[in-house]
Amino acid sequence: MNPLLTPPELDPAPLARPGRPARPPLGVLAIQALLLAEAAAVIAVWLWSWRGVQAYAWPGVDNGLAERGLAYLLVLAPSVPVNVLAAIWLGRGGRRARLYLAAAGSLALVQVVLLLTPSAMPVRQAMSDGAAEVAGVFLAATAPIVFLGAVLAVTAKARGWLGAEPDRPRGRIAGIETAVWSLALLLAVAAGAEVRQWALAAAEPGDPRGVHTETGTWQRLEDAVGETTDALPAFSGFAARTVEVASCGYRTPAGLETFRYSLTYELRTADFPAYEAAVRDFWAEGDYAITYDGATLDGVRRITAERSDEIALGYTGGDAPVLTAASGCVERVDPEPACVPPQGDPTTDMVRGIACRD
Repeated sequence: MNPLLTPPELDPAPLARPGRPARPPLGVLAIQALLLAEAAAVIAVWLWSWRGVQAYAWPGVDNGLAERGLAYLLVLAPSVPVNVLAAIWLGRGGRRARLYLAAAGSLALVQVVLLLTPSAMPVRQAMSDGAAEVAGVFLAATAPIVFLGAVLAVTAKARGWLGAEPDRPRGRIAGIETAVWSLALLLAVAAGAEVRQWALAAAEPGDPRGVHTETGTWQRLEDAVGETTDALPAFSGFAARTVEVASCGYRTPAGLETFRYSLTYELRTADFPAYEAAVRDFWAEGDYAITYDGATLDGVRRITAERSDEIALGYTGGDAPVLTAASGCVERVDPEPACVPPQGDPTTDMVRGIACRD
């Protein structure tokens, strides 16, 4: 109503002011979806990295599994609550939304730098295997999402929505914020506890059961390798053998020392995909039980299996595949254990931790 045309006895109506939209623009809704998608991608990357770390597990051997799993969890986990809260606050706009959106972008940048720089990772001494592969997967999974979100965030409608402070009270949203952080912390602690428990179980040496002593252990490992190579098509032999005998670090109740044997055979050039399929089929039957079949963090095929007589076997693919066999902890009953000659005509043969009589 025009005040100049309003009768004196009537109060003039207030002039209408442009208000903020009742609903976020489509661009803001798209950013919310991208934030949630990135949170899901981060969870998937951590699950993939933990699965890959498990490929290095050997029963009774501490390979830094807990340290690596927890390090990736520590680096990646903060993205989940930050992205979820950024998506929630974007529904209201204003300063808090801008802060969380900036935090989500900055956090993604910091994560990339840490993953690309293993020496900067937490417990960096355990990050020797596959850190670059984790960084590559993280970039492939999140970089397109972050880039598209940044493009949408600088549009005029998105900037207008983010620049206008909301009129609604923030009490309920603040309660949701507290709940999200609390739930994220609870899930992170639970995941960390699961990682630690799994890693400790994998590294538990286990007491000798009295069934197997050191006598004949090396031969049993060689027999397991021989049975596996018999199943390989056109087996071309081995290039090298490495034998390691390491103390388990404790004695039996009878006072006997305990040791663990491990064999590593490097394969000569052959049809390695056919080898992998044959190993997988052979270890999936009989007295064998496959414990892992997947990719390592380096992206190569890794198959592990256990046999009923406490022998663990592994096949690692790639450009230089190796076949490994390891025993559980066995009791030393002979002060001079007998050595076993190699099979498959390797050109290099190294024995560590034991003195061969010949």
